[in-house]
Amino acid sequence: MKKTHYILLLMSIVVMFNMNFKAQQRENFIDSGRIKSREPIGMTFNKIEKGISSGKVSELSAYFSSQMYLNLSNGISGYYSSNQAYYILEDFFDTYHVTEFKFDNIQNEESSLYATGSYHFLFKGKRDVAQVYVSVRQAGKKWKITQININ
Repeated sequence: MKKTHYILLLMSIVVMFNMNFKAQQRENFIDSGRIKSREPIGMTFNKIEKGISSGKVSELSAYFSSQMYLNLSNGISGYYSSNQAYYILEDFFDTYHVTEFKFDNIQNEESSLYATGSYHFLFKGKRDVAQVYVSVRQAGKKWKITQININ
């Protein structure tokens, strides 16, 4: 009887170790910013952050999806093609001159891929701050922006 308990205990430990090991592998895989064979999400958000902080839409446009949702503090709100979004954001950055921008939070779970940050800007000689929300989705092996909110 003791031998049976010993074998059951040993098998339970092996199963628990295996489950813990697989969970740790999955967590490390997601934490590294890679899900399947995608481009690292952290690198993508770094490039998006750089584009917003420089106020250069040309640095962001490589990440535009064919249709994206914009919600901006100047009243622009809706779905736009990548070309329309380019010119809308170019006008926005010209009007609301960025003085500082940095993502404060990057959420990179499989079901929720977005980043938020503070957009410090100058508008008609006055300094102000707006919250930024950028969400992305996978398109092939690249990440594409699906939504930008600056309010």
